[in-house]
Amino acid sequence: MAAAYPPCDIFIMVGEPSGDAYAADLVREIQARNPDLRLAAAGCEGLRSTGIEIDQDMSAYAVMGFVAVAKRIGEFKRLGKNISRIVRERKPKVLITVDYPGFNLRLLKNVKELQAAGTKFCHVVAPQVWAWKPRRAKKVAQLVDRLCCFFPFEPPLFTRHGGDAAFVGHPLVDAMPMTTVESQERLRTEFKVPSNARVVLLAPGSREAEVSSLLPIFDEALAKVSHRLVSSGPVVPIVAKSPHLDHALYRKFCHHRLIEDRYRDLLHIAHVGLIASGTATLEAALAGLPHVIAYKGDGLSAAIARQVILTDHVGLPNIVHKKRICPEVLQDQCEPVRLAAHLERLWGGAVREKSMKLLAQTREKLGGGHAMERIASEVLMLMEPGKA
Repeated sequence: MAAAYPPCDIFIMVGEPSGDAYAADLVREIQARNPDLRLAAAGCEGLRSTGIEIDQDMSAYAVMGFVAVAKRIGEFKRLGKNISRIVRERKPKVLITVDYPGFNLRLLKNVKELQAAGTKFCHVVAPQVWAWKPRRAKKVAQLVDRLCCFFPFEPPLFTRHGGDAAFVGHPLVDAMPMTTVESQERLRTEFKVPSNARVVLLAPGSREAEVSSLLPIFDEALAKVSHRLVSSGPVVPIVAKSPHLDHALYRKFCHHRLIEDRYRDLLHIAHVGLIASGTATLEAALAGLPHVIAYKGDGLSAAIARQVILTDHVGLPNIVHKKRICPEVLQDQCEPVRLAAHLERLWGGAVREKSMKLLAQTREKLGGGHAMERIASEVLMLMEPGKA
């Protein structure tokens, strides 16, 4: 019986929206260089928009936290078997896995026999072995043919075990261009924010549990300090609303203005932010916005994380800079009075000036741009060395 999936040049595996967005940009870069390649994927809407073949939709599999994953373990096992079968039938010249390390590294192990037949394995976004599971570095180094790292301190963690790892820079640098006074004025006009007003950006995450946990704390923190902040002019609180969540969820916890799906634009007009820990804080750092990093997850996941996290910092800007440039208020410490105190310190004066000076260095620390061009070169070199 003929295989359901014909051979392809490149197969791409992603598991959640941020990885899907990176993969879509990578596909466009590869297509621009070699439009005749046949590409297939397991992915979400970003990859679908490139026009390549989508063999497995991954939109329903973006889960976060030990507990959430454990509840769906049987479903993930069945998914893994199905994608392993698809990849074996596709017999790609290069198999690209993007982030999603728990699932993707198991996938690579399950189809490892393809390497002997000539398939090259390229993993994009190095697993965070610097945060937990340092012993995983050796396994990853031995499993992949090329590892593309977004942070400059990552390659040595893998090359010391014989791995082939390279710092390619972070794609967010290109996705977050430098703002100008003119663009800020245009955005303020569009959002109807007066030129003399200072925006407090509340970004409580993109998942229902995050918003339910953080937004009421953010709202109370702002209420505690707003009477002092207004001494320097009007204060406009704006909540960055996720397009995937219902409007009513936010209205349960606050009545501030909601602006949907414009988070990066809001970063450029905000004066300070209260932001859920994650990639959103790195975007804020690249925009040069002083902000407080906050998080409060379920108790079990937090207890497990406390046992396994090895870094001195949790927030990505602090990890990149190897110092506490943004306050971190996490779990039991994540309470309104603490957030309010940090918010007031970042409002003006020496603390704010120091924060902005350090944040301005983030772009160069993350490679200065052109990450996708470098990753595309890595992939094409794996296919045909010397012809990228």
